[in-house]
Amino acid sequence: MSTNSKNGRSRDAKAKVRAKAAELLREQRVRDRRRRILIWGSSAGVVIILGAVITAAIMSNATPGTAGAAAVPSAVPTSANGAESAPPWAAPSDPAARAKAAGVGMLSTEGTVEHIHSHLSVTVDGKAQTVPALLGIDEQDGQISPLHTHDTSGIVHIESPVKATFTLGQVFTEWDVALSSDRIGKYSSGSGDTVTTFVDGKVAPGNPAAITLADHEDIDIVVTKAGTKATPPSAFTWPAGY
Repeated sequence: MSTNSKNGRSRDAKAKVRAKAAELLREQRVRDRRRRILIWGSSAGVVIILGAVITAAIMSNATPGTAGAAAVPSAVPTSANGAESAPPWAAPSDPAARAKAAGVGMLSTEGTVEHIHSHLSVTVDGKAQTVPALLGIDEQDGQISPLHTHDTSGIVHIESPVKATFTLGQVFTEWDVALSSDRIGKYSSGSGDTVTTFVDGKVAPGNPAAITLADHEDIDIVVTKAGTKATPPSAFTWPAGY
């Protein structure tokens, strides 16, 4: 075998070795880069998780309902602002405006911090008047007042994002029906009528608009002709779940 042939094979072998070494180095660099990516990704994941935990902790320690606190008045209205009209008294077409008049704002969802129910009935000359559904609810805009009705049962829902006090006058303001110590709607002492309010079957003197709503409270407003004794309707039977 000639010297040139031996030298050629030697060069080829060395070239293969160098190529193999270069390939091994390239693969090592790829592995190193992947490792760095994995480490960075894991660190980022830890940061994200830690951030979520911190956010949850902050939210859990925040005052409940802070975001909806503006929907509840700091001063509780003890009077009603409504029309001196005759029944039937339908739900107003502007629930958000009526809620604002009552001193409450609209929410995107029902509050859960204060969650109680009262019942309201109105009787005029022996005839029960309908407390309408959707008081304080704007279905078109998807908004709801902390004080509202869902149906015509007379059940008033108090579902607030913060602990608060609500009054009967606020319900009547949302309803747009006048209410005071001697008036409901068009009926008053001036028209020869007597307005009597009962709370849990007992006469409640004074201005009914100032009555504080309480859980499972039964409020009955009875209108009679002057000189006629007013009697409350039978106690309300609460449905299951309330």
